[in-house]
Amino acid sequence: MTMRITVDQATFLRELSLLQGIIERKATLPILSNILLRGEDGGRLLITATDLEIGFRSSVPATVEAPGLVTVHARRLHDIIRRLPPGNVGFRLDGGSLHITCERIHYRLATQDPEHFPALREKEGQPTAQIDAVPLAEMIKKVLFAITADDPRYYIGGALWEFVEGQLTIVGTDGNRMALSRRSVQQTESGDHRLVVPRKAVAELLKLASDHEGDVFIWHEGASLFARMGERELSTSLQEQKFPDYNKVLPTANDKVVIVSTAAIKSAIERVAVLSQEHSHLVRLDLRANQLEVSSSHQQLGEAQEQLEVEYTGEDFSIGFNAQYLLDFLAVCGSEQIEISLGQPMGQSLFRPVRDEEDRREDLYVVMPMALS
Repeated sequence: MTMRITVDQATFLRELSLLQGIIERKATLPILSNILLRGEDGGRLLITATDLEIGFRSSVPATVEAPGLVTVHARRLHDIIRRLPPGNVGFRLDGGSLHITCERIHYRLATQDPEHFPALREKEGQPTAQIDAVPLAEMIKKVLFAITADDPRYYIGGALWEFVEGQLTIVGTDGNRMALSRRSVQQTESGDHRLVVPRKAVAELLKLASDHEGDVFIWHEGASLFARMGERELSTSLQEQKFPDYNKVLPTANDKVVIVSTAAIKSAIERVAVLSQEHSHLVRLDLRANQLEVSSSHQQLGEAQEQLEVEYTGEDFSIGFNAQYLLDFLAVCGSEQIEISLGQPMGQSLFRPVRDEEDRREDLYVVMPMALS
């Protein structure tokens, strides 16, 4: 089949860059290292990628002299296109080769039979909900770091997405900490929806939402989730395992409340953690009236302390944390101050951004302390 099309280099590169995370570097099937390109008479080039669990569709404007379809190696094509100068890029399919031209540059790229490319799942009906891309990306950023990527408990390898009464709650956990973010959504389908989205799909949704202006339309259909953003659509299989009840993890009796500058405590932990133990990354927090001391010690190298002014009127109290767990939250909390609610030395501790009362966003971070030696 002959195919001849022309696209803009920058526009095409943008789509190729977005889909690279979906392509497996060591695909079990060779065809999964490829993407499917389809030139249509309507003046669009359709782009499809999949790893069998996640599917991606997009399209860009194109001058289509002869329609057709072809599959080519995704990473090689991306490497070629990103090295080309701005301007028009021509594609011509000749036999089993795709010829790529730009100015005086020419590539010949091997292809595979497009009939072997897996079909993507299709959605039906009306969306379950819609939300602006900006708050959706913000929510995912506040949760993604807490989703384990290598824990053998498979169900924790994803995030809970819960649509209830016009609110979307996203929760991630790795068993030692939990991050939660909640925002209002326009729920267009009645009923509650609770689903577990794999971590890889959540990360890809973050990339797409961060690159989109406008609404994201979300479909929950059976064991699949679909998200459409303009010309782009991502689909993913959902995890079957039940997500743990996050409400049971939220502490309700923590009576020691601290207000502290986000930048100040983040910098203090970064400095002090230099002398924490490599295996535990333990930092110690010692609270006194309106004062917080952050410290660490290393048996061979020494110790470090830094004192901060805080808002605190409770009794003296000491607690230990994994420094990286705290820094992960502080990097994405997005507020000038945070509130820390503490209970028992080995009980769940609650962290949250300090915001104005009229701010309806809800973000929580629960982390288990570490034993102080």
